[in-house]
Amino acid sequence: MTQTDKSIAPRVTIVVSPRERFEQAEMSLASCFEKTDTPFRMIYIDGGTPRAIANTLKEQVERRGHTYIRRDGFLTPNDARNLALPLIDTEYVAFIDNDVVFQPGWLDALIRCADETGAGLVTPTILVGPAARMPDLSIHHAGGILKVEEDEHGKTMYRRHGFEHTRYLEMKDELKRQETGCTEFHVVLARKAMIDDIGPFDPNLVGFTDEIDMALAARAKGWKIFYEPDSVIAYAVGKRLTWRDRPYFCVRWSPGRVMRAERYFYDKWGLTHDFDRQRNFLRDHRRHAFPMKSIQKVIGWRATVGLTALLCSTVSAISSRRLIRPNPTPELTRQ
Repeated sequence: MTQTDKSIAPRVTIVVSPRERFEQAEMSLASCFEKTDTPFRMIYIDGGTPRAIANTLKEQVERRGHTYIRRDGFLTPNDARNLALPLIDTEYVAFIDNDVVFQPGWLDALIRCADETGAGLVTPTILVGPAARMPDLSIHHAGGILKVEEDEHGKTMYRRHGFEHTRYLEMKDELKRQETGCTEFHVVLARKAMIDDIGPFDPNLVGFTDEIDMALAARAKGWKIFYEPDSVIAYAVGKRLTWRDRPYFCVRWSPGRVMRAERYFYDKWGLTHDFDRQRNFLRDHRRHAFPMKSIQKVIGWRATVGLTALLCSTVSAISSRRLIRPNPTPELTRQ
């Protein structure tokens, strides 16, 4: 049911926010409308989508009676989510990125799990790969472990995704509903009462740790987090970035901005600094902006990494003026 049934008050609001690109947004929105039978409201937050894409998104959202909020500059994911919070009056909110696709029944399964377990957060089975192959893809996240341990060297964080890199169709019968340690913002269902309890999302977190911060805050308040295997979605990758995508992608994954956010997060939770994983991710992930596979055969991997990093940093420096500064007092967005 893609448009609110006036005779059935929706229990959930879907909030769509930008992740790192825009070219997948139309496909993702169409998948959401097509594969979601549960009555819902939608708040679509658009931060700097190219106009040709934005016009289609706006028409599709508003034609179904939902809310479309546009900012011409780039938004970080947490700032986009915070824009939506004052408008949410349903029992649940499903946060989704603008580049995911869905299997039928995804939202109903998340709500059913929250109803039956009392969970504050519910995470689905998250696959990764080309949307056309859904659901014959690898698992990205099927619950997982998030632990903070303390010893004589300080507090360290350990995180691992459940069943990561295994084939979904081979493992699906082994996936069971269970309490878990963390979520991913690709898709996550949150109880509105939990969001009210922990407060707005931290605008300083622009890198890898926005969902970890939410999970730690929820757990500190006594909320449970559950994994629901019957809800299946996919983070759709495989399509090359275009020049319309590269400015936001390079700004989003600017090493200086991301690593400042990481240091802030680790200090916020009193964790010992350990950033090898983040630096390796940035090195490898930013290469999607300029793959240069043919050039790599000539100049080698190391030189190609340096060249693509330089190009992405140049694009980021030019495009950073379009990034809307994070709201330093997110509590004001709740008034």
